[in-house]
Amino acid sequence: MPDQTPDNKNETTRPWLKTLTGARIRIRTPGRETKNQTTVIEFVEPPHSAPPVFTRHEFIEVFCIIDGVLTFQFIDEPCFTLTAGQSITCAGWRPHSFWNETDQSVTALLVCSPAGLDEFFEKSDQLLRQSKKHSADALHESMKALRDQYGLEHIGKPPVLASHR
Repeated sequence: MPDQTPDNKNETTRPWLKTLTGARIRIRTPGRETKNQTTVIEFVEPPHSAPPVFTRHEFIEVFCIIDGVLTFQFIDEPCFTLTAGQSITCAGWRPHSFWNETDQSVTALLVCSPAGLDEFFEKSDQLLRQSKKHSADALHESMKALRDQYGLEHIGKPPVLASHR
């Protein structure tokens, strides 16, 4: 059984991870420190980010906005914005997407239960760092396999940005 004790590593010295969408991710509380009950992830969404495909999954996510304005949408519903101090809870299997339409980065904490998304981001970062060694098709297939492993299902197309409506 893996060690379930905290690694005593200051959460602000943990490395920033790359994502396929361009956001920066830092695991603040890994699932291994909570017996995989919860993970806390800090993310920084860059200005004018493109919305990812609607995604659904089994775990519950709580998005807590620290700074900036994040646009959010559940599939087949109108989009809305969240500002610093606001949060939204995404029940399991409810397809959603989010993005940043502003000129400023958005910083948020993402709390997931049960944990697992932290491991997905760690493995995704490894794939992206090795992507220079592989074709775009091979990376796409590897990322799909990783999403399947962690129960992240893409549903439909990405939301249409307000500037493109």
